[in-house]
Amino acid sequence: MHPIERLRYVARTGRADPSQLAAQAAWALADLAEREPPALVPACHRLLDRQPGCGPLWWLAARVLSAGDPASEAHRCAQDLEDDPTRILMLEALPPGAHAVRKGAMSELSSADLVVVVAEALGPGGMVADSSCGALLDAARVAEVPVWVESGIGRVMPPRIWEAMSWRLGASRMQGRKAVSSGAHAHNVRFALTRGNSTLFDHRGMEKVVGPTGAQPLAVALAGCDCPELPELLEEP
Repeated sequence: MHPIERLRYVARTGRADPSQLAAQAAWALADLAEREPPALVPACHRLLDRQPGCGPLWWLAARVLSAGDPASEAHRCAQDLEDDPTRILMLEALPPGAHAVRKGAMSELSSADLVVVVAEALGPGGMVADSSCGALLDAARVAEVPVWVESGIGRVMPPRIWEAMSWRLGASRMQGRKAVSSGAHAHNVRFALTRGNSTLFDHRGMEKVVGPTGAQPLAVALAGCDCPELPELLEEP
């Protein structure tokens, strides 16, 4: 199958694990880089237009397009995504005997020690997660149960990439600034999104972020971002 066809398949995929989605795209981009290097930039743009909330795709595109050897970098990214240890590290980081809740609402939090939410992307303006997490995050805020975020390979975004992602998700600049500045006095911020089930939430209640290097405070996790702020990806749609 031609790599463009493989990328079209990824772009059209509905609900799927972000890491698996990005790994499939990485193998296709590696093939495309060897066959048709000039097609890499438009191919990445089409992927992000169709899957705007998938943090690993933004990370992949930024890493591949900024690399001196795009094909080799795509291979490395695919391997990193497939070998991501985050889920195991989350289990190891949980306090012994802790009751962690991953879904539900207020009734499920009566005996919970913490809430675990999987982030599709995490940035300075908030977190992108499945819309089904909304009730759980609202309940955690009311019950004052700490939130731990599972944020695997390629899901932490730098400021300008985060802003570009917000545009593609349908959030205006004004809403994005409100999300950053509202702090602990606001409700979880949910913008009207244009595609899929991805929803943008604010940071409130997040106690720890567990990623491929283990459990960290939010500020430390954001500072450890390894996604380049590539100009080619910063154009507003």
